[in-house]
Amino acid sequence: MNQNQCSLAHVKLPRTCGGRTIQRRVLSPDQVRGIAGRLQEPYASLALFLYVSGLRIGEAIAIQWSDFEDGVLKVQRRIYNGEVDTVKTSRSERGLPLPEDLIARLRTLSNQGWVFQASNGAPLNPRNALRRHVRPAAKALGLEIGGWHDFRHSLTTRLRRDGAHPKVISGVLGHSGVELAMTTYDHVEVEDLRDPLRQMLLSVTKSEPVA
Repeated sequence: MNQNQCSLAHVKLPRTCGGRTIQRRVLSPDQVRGIAGRLQEPYASLALFLYVSGLRIGEAIAIQWSDFEDGVLKVQRRIYNGEVDTVKTSRSERGLPLPEDLIARLRTLSNQGWVFQASNGAPLNPRNALRRHVRPAAKALGLEIGGWHDFRHSLTTRLRRDGAHPKVISGVLGHSGVELAMTTYDHVEVEDLRDPLRQMLLSVTKSEPVA
């Protein structure tokens, strides 16, 4: 698939979400960079952060600088319906070793309190940020995104394609089980099947198949 194309995933939500079928976009790294490049701060860094960390938007906007220790982010709260709350499940409380370059970028946004904060010092309003900033930036690139969760969905798919172990993916996402990470957030395309089938042919013919 061309990197300038945005793939569409039909995702079945778990029963706790009502069993609704929603649409998710698998964003390529180029597309994420393109969206971030059209955004002002702190929205640009928030988009990149979500793609790299896989946090839910409610977890991301609830991060405070006191949650960092030796480069490890302790995910321990979320903002839900405008109120500070505990994380979704006990497994959602997790430690993520973030890249130093990403932390350095976040440091340019704020030095204390909320990492992603509005001009008045309060946490960002995710609905307003998505509607006023992120969706218009994506649309300018010819992309239609479903919502903040597309960044999390894209990370999961990319990790799987890069060969990350399902338990690692589950740990990053903060899921209690591997199956939920692989069935709810993963997305398989035709190109994903090409190399495995080539390898199967190679195993029985002992010669590299014609491309």
